Amino acid sequence: MLGYKPQSSDTNPEIDKFLMQAFRNMPTWKKAHLTNEATKAIQQWAIIGIRNQNPNATPEEIWFQLAVRCLGKDLANRVHKNNIQKKIMDAESIRLMLRVAEILETLAVDYLVGGSVASSILGEPRATLDVDIVANLQLFHVRLLVEAMKGEFYIDEIMVTEAINCCSSFNVIHLDTMIKIDIFILSQEPLAQLEMQRRQELVITQNPERSAWFASAEDIILQKLIWYRMGNQVSDRQWRDVLGVLKVQAQKLDFNYLKHWGERLNLVDLVAQALQEAGLSEKE
Repeated sequence: MLGYKPQSSDTNPEIDKFLMQAFRNMPTWKKAHLTNEATKAIQQWAIIGIRNQNPNATPEEIWFQLAVRCLGKDLANRVHKNNIQKKIMDAESIRLMLRVAEILETLAVDYLVGGSVASSILGEPRATLDVDIVANLQLFHVRLLVEAMKGEFYIDEIMVTEAINCCSSFNVIHLDTMIKIDIFILSQEPLAQLEMQRRQELVITQNPERSAWFASAEDIILQKLIWYRMGNQVSDRQWRDVLGVLKVQAQKLDFNYLKHWGERLNLVDLVAQALQEAGLSEKE
């Protein structure tokens, strides 16, 4: 297929198409499991590297160095100063996403999961050490949210309040795994409101069966393209995520929606390029 681009330069296009078909036929809970396993492997390799570089390091020193690698030095210092060192556990981004979703649902807050977790569930599974969630949080939720998360997560009440006032975002950190959850306050912009209306509930674990609300495939693609353009179009990871969702969702996509918002967001060229490299250009 002219213009088709494999997810990796060392993968034959026919093999790539075979893999995307396999992901297309795979239930969401199985892709969630693959994402978890990949994330745990990344963390374990990081811990091995830390131990090799610092053979006499204490568990607390290993925990701190892992936090630095996952979060950056400033945020790692903040977490370390405000919380007692905890046992390092396997990083399971999907389990933590479900935990945060459960808290938001308990508070009756509308939310959707986006970012790399969403693109892994609806596209090509990959490791991720952060989770992006859009939530319709209000000021009266702040104390309730902090109370629900304290002890299990690092959360700063002032940061949450400022994010709601500025309609921006704040971070919470799972203390046992150093996985960061970025919570974006729902904007009043038309696209953001439409994304929340178009969200979909997907089954993420099988035993027991648990589900969460995710951005639609089209909205994941558009948001990834927005971030790709904002990053000067150099992020191979963002572009690969876009192609993964396009290839896996394929005929299920609303191409008119992509075209419409591609025009409104000045993303026409990127939408066209992505469709071509995903082998879907004739569907524009």
